[in-house]
Amino acid sequence: MTTATTSPHREARPYGVAALGLAVLAGSVCGAVATVLGLALGGSAGALGALVGAGVTLLVLATGFAVVDVVAGLMPAASLMVAVLTYTLQLGLLALLLVAFGRAEDLEATMSPQWFAAGVIAVALAWTVCLVVHAVRARIPLYDLPAPAPSAVRDAAPEGSER
Repeated sequence: MTTATTSPHREARPYGVAALGLAVLAGSVCGAVATVLGLALGGSAGALGALVGAGVTLLVLATGFAVVDVVAGLMPAASLMVAVLTYTLQLGLLALLLVAFGRAEDLEATMSPQWFAAGVIAVALAWTVCLVVHAVRARIPLYDLPAPAPSAVRDAAPEGSER
């Protein structure tokens, strides 16, 4: 009698790749919409502000998501700690960027801070909504059941069946 053995290594996490792709696509579309609106309503400074805000936010969120997904696949027990640290680092990077932009002289002549904020908000909202919708629809098991022992499977066979 042969039994299938399960490997102690987990399989690849296809959910993370699909979620990352959808979130990047949604964020890119919303960033492009913010850029076009910035161009139409705020001129080139508005377009540049929205483009930079959307691009930086998309880069920071995608990098953080990819890091957490890789860690979750390799060391599931450490994924929550890495997720919290990554989130803190993402907020810190965006805050440092805002401080640097705030201290720059003649920035408003080149890039509109209001449209920068619009780009950041558009991408962050699209990213969040996309990941929440994907998480609600994904069929991810809550836990893995241990494989039954061969003797337990043999003992659980109905009476009258061949053993």
